[in-house]
Amino acid sequence: GVELERQSLAVLQQFGRTYRAYAAAFEQRIGHPLPRWRILFALYGHEGPIAQKPLADRVGMDPGALTRQLKTLQELGWVDRMTSERDNRMTTVMLSALGREIVDQAMPRRSAFLQDVLANVTETTMHNLSKGLVQLEAGIADAVARTQAERDAA
Repeated sequence: GVELERQSLAVLQQFGRTYRAYAAAFEQRIGHPLPRWRILFALYGHEGPIAQKPLADRVGMDPGALTRQLKTLQELGWVDRMTSERDNRMTTVMLSALGREIVDQAMPRRSAFLQDVLANVTETTMHNLSKGLVQLEAGIADAVARTQAERDAA
């Protein structure tokens, strides 16, 4: 009932606070905002150029937001963006030599940070948290679909 809803809302608010605290601590320790790092790390783990659409999917980012981030990274000289030879409507992106160096320098800080963050969290807790987040993501997807269906019906 009402009490369960209140408790659930409190947990969702805590989840938001936890994520914001994590993102702020990550940026402070690693020296890169989390959205930027996710892009750099995805490119770091990918051999050669990747098209922006699969990159957006990989980092779970809206294509418009990704394009803005990539423009900044290109201005910094950390990524190279090219028009595909096969299809001139398609832009591919890859880390530059400087970008690879930037990620190489950040990796030890990232590992140390993750060790600190997870030091007091058991494997069981991480497993249960992961299961809970999967359920939460499914619920969010259902809510989005329901909203869309109601809009379409209107």
